[in-house]
Amino acid sequence: LLAGRTWLQHATPVTLGMKLAGVLGAISRHRQRLAELRPRVLVLQLGGASGSLAALGADALPVAEALARELGLSLPEQPWHTQRDRLVEVGAWLGLVAGSLGKLGRDLSLLMQTEAAEVFEPSAPGKGGSSTMPHKRNPVGAAVLIAAATRAPGLVSTLFSAMPQEHERSLGLWHAEWETLPELFCLVSGALQQAQAIVAGLEVDAARMQANLELTHGLVLAEAVSIALAGRLGREAAHHLVEQSCKRAVQEGRHLRLVLGDTPEVTAELSDAELDRLLDPAHYQGQARAWVARALAEHRTLLAHS
Repeated sequence: LLAGRTWLQHATPVTLGMKLAGVLGAISRHRQRLAELRPRVLVLQLGGASGSLAALGADALPVAEALARELGLSLPEQPWHTQRDRLVEVGAWLGLVAGSLGKLGRDLSLLMQTEAAEVFEPSAPGKGGSSTMPHKRNPVGAAVLIAAATRAPGLVSTLFSAMPQEHERSLGLWHAEWETLPELFCLVSGALQQAQAIVAGLEVDAARMQANLELTHGLVLAEAVSIALAGRLGREAAHHLVEQSCKRAVQEGRHLRLVLGDTPEVTAELSDAELDRLLDPAHYQGQARAWVARALAEHRTLLAHS
């Protein structure tokens, strides 16, 4: 269990498994996208000077078919030298992968912050240290993921910008792709390598997660109490009552459970046992375990059919 964060502030509890299942789900979708785009992009480009293959005469299609077989590619319906949608689709897919890995890096770097200190990249000699501050443990792997995710959109946009190519062979636009696409592959390859190393050795501090859940003295469970009361008092009245209790808890520096226990309108509807349960994060996980199971099942199915 750990605090969910919305707008960079504590929200309701989630689990680390649920957070990582979200990453796995994105990677599974990228696997699916890769399988779907392969038949479209692994095709031959052979069209001669202007695409007609007139120079090969009656042998044009047999030669094209033979070359496609030799290279292990499909023969497309038409020459595509200035129809760049296939190439751009590959670039867009790479950008999506970079973005998902960047999301992992961003969340991990936030969880590694001193104030959170809940999850860490694997440590190694000489990794993540500072040249002047011996205590530092910097999220250097996460930095690679974030940097790749930051650079990838500009490269993808170059590929999109190069799509309206003139006539049967362009001037300058397809030349702009020559360095762009390889750079995208290098970026995403490096990010994937870092991500594999990170997830294989994540260090988790469950005690710190539990301590951070209590930082707001029960306020992260205010929603649970509000929903329980809504069934008896109505949503608006319940929300107002719990909101006022939260403000009192903050002003008085007391745990929300104590404030709720001193509020007659609350105790008239909820017993001590009910309040104890509602203020226990372990009882407010929702479908977290189900999301993990579904992500794992999808992942295993994809691997079995790949």
